[in-house]
Amino acid sequence: MINGKHISLALGMALMLGACSSTAAPGATSNVQGVTSAASPVAGATDAPRSATGNTDSSCALVTSDAVATAGGFAVASYSGAGGTCIFQNSDRSKYLSVQIFKSQAEMATDLSLESSAEHVAGLGDDAFWSSGAGVLFVRKGDRGIAFSDPDFALSSDTDTAPRDALVTLARTAVPNL
Repeated sequence: MINGKHISLALGMALMLGACSSTAAPGATSNVQGVTSAASPVAGATDAPRSATGNTDSSCALVTSDAVATAGGFAVASYSGAGGTCIFQNSDRSKYLSVQIFKSQAEMATDLSLESSAEHVAGLGDDAFWSSGAGVLFVRKGDRGIAFSDPDFALSSDTDTAPRDALVTLARTAVPNL
């Protein structure tokens, strides 16, 4: 079921993409192959492409570019991160997947408000849910959380489990690094 919160969340993610991508240096490009983020290496998350802006936000080090590419169904050309949110983007700027870290219960309050209208996902973190209307998988582990969002997955059918399953697989690689 789609509601105003789902639409607002999807629109917010689209606006965030615009804000993050506008910070890249004109003409800057990234090489996905073998380039390691300058952030502290995290087990299982070391091959993210270097950001066009040189950003090393910790949200960009939770998952690998290969894992994001598999989940999103597109090659990751670059990423941009700030304030605990990383946007992994294809050369076609309409294809992207965001990873957002929450460091407290208060920070995750908006996302947690979606839980009552979402599908619970068992066996992932301390609590996890999938919102098909927003294309968001949220995982809480203790007082920290992660939200994975792909606008191509927004408004997916409740019976189509492929988008949820793709993000659950991605989340399983990220949760131990949270």
